[in-house]
Amino acid sequence: MKRLLWIAVLTLTGTANADGLRDPTRPPLSEHQAAAPQESAPILSAVLNFNGERSAIFNGHLVHNGSAVGGYTILAVLEDGVRYRHAGQSQELHMPHPTSSIKKPAVDVLRASSGVP
Repeated sequence: MKRLLWIAVLTLTGTANADGLRDPTRPPLSEHQAAAPQESAPILSAVLNFNGERSAIFNGHLVHNGSAVGGYTILAVLEDGVRYRHAGQSQELHMPHPTSSIKKPAVDVLRASSGVP
């Protein structure tokens, strides 16, 4: 029983000290990076239009005009993006538009592959 207790104590001690460990293969941080962590860019996943009301999936949240997500305030949901305010600045984020190819409906693809006109 004592042996199990010591194993548990040593395991907990090892995991508590692991928080202070640093990956030796990771490049060193500059002073600027160490002082202020980089904030990731906002992500726009979709723009939705239901009965004339637009909403969007912004940073993983369903948002409307006036919604707040983290430090972002949604000023307007546009036809293909959102206008938001962050850190006192107004910016827009738009959905990417495919330029390389036009997607066909699945029915056309199935007909083409089956040989049915």
